[in-house]
Amino acid sequence: MSVVGVDLGGTGLRAGVVEADGTVRGLRAFEHGGLRKPHDAIEAVARAVELVAQGEPVDAVGVGVAAWVERATGFITRAPNLGWVDVPFAELLARRLGVPVVVHNDLKAIAWGEYRFGAGVGADTLLVVFLGTGVGSAIVAGGTLWTGARGFGGEIGHVKVGPDDGPLCGCGRRGCLEAYVGGGALARRAAEARAKGLLAKCGDGEITAMALERAARGGDPDARTLLEQGGDLLGRTLGAMVNILNPDVLLLGGGVWFASDYVQDAVREGIDFTSHPDLRKSVRIVGSALGSSAGVRGAADLARRAIERA
Repeated sequence: MSVVGVDLGGTGLRAGVVEADGTVRGLRAFEHGGLRKPHDAIEAVARAVELVAQGEPVDAVGVGVAAWVERATGFITRAPNLGWVDVPFAELLARRLGVPVVVHNDLKAIAWGEYRFGAGVGADTLLVVFLGTGVGSAIVAGGTLWTGARGFGGEIGHVKVGPDDGPLCGCGRRGCLEAYVGGGALARRAAEARAKGLLAKCGDGEITAMALERAARGGDPDARTLLEQGGDLLGRTLGAMVNILNPDVLLLGGGVWFASDYVQDAVREGIDFTSHPDLRKSVRIVGSALGSSAGVRGAADLARRAIERA
């Protein structure tokens, strides 16, 4: 069976042909910069599938999308970082490609990829959290991807950690975790701070997590505060998750995570402060073993399993 895996994030897209053992052929990455219209995303994914397949017949396509995805239908109810609401994504893409399509949230695909082929192999309970454009998370427990009743289970990015008048999140609410530590939120909060005359060491243009890290290392206290505040809130949330789930492996990754030592240190301190010592001792914190291919592998493997069960 020839299965293509696709990882569609807030700013980029990856695709490749994935074998049953997790081997990826023809892996390619594309920057898309937004894809605010679902139709444009359908076309972008379809072109990527056709490019990586290189004329080979495709039996199924698995897609991980930065969105809230209903597990039974692949219907996207909301994609805050893409700006979509109520999109029958799996149906539209299957119609465009003429093959079965299985759609999951992107972090669920990443978590499953790491569990099957990467750093999560052999884990009893795996908690995966990525800091990218937003904050994504997923859980694999007892060999099963935990989806909840509709498919939205395991998400911590929209846990409310701030006040009712806190920063606005892409989901429309205020005070979500993602509104403090996601890459998009850090850029917005940094722009607001610069408008008030702060962040003098960040220069002009959009301020990324990497730019904030450089400024913080250069002695800018406001840049350091933004990074450490977001990291602390994430760490405390993860500490609570450790208490609830008792995972043996916690996998952390994503662009913001790798860009900032201040975020990483604050996250670890927050976990240590919030989690119970006995539970903290049993969890191993690791990084990705598969890198940028984790979502592609996981999405393809989930599609393969769904087709074989049908």
